[in-house]
Amino acid sequence: MIAALNGQAVTLDHEGASAAKLAAGRTVFQGYGDILAEAPLTPGARVAFKFHKVGDAWDLVELKAR
Repeated sequence: MIAALNGQAVTLDHEGASAAKLAAGRTVFQGYGDILAEAPLTPGARVAFKFHKVGDAWDLVELKAR
């Protein structure tokens, strides 16, 4: 679920991903124009997403309505 949006930073509440060692909770992901252009960006919107880690940050590679 989208918790907040600040420019290209998207804060998501999520269930976690054990393979990526990402604990369930609230995480800020970096989103880029092409990913954000087609996504529902309203706080509270339920979304499905894919991501990868870049250094110490998390980047979205897909964000779509659920």
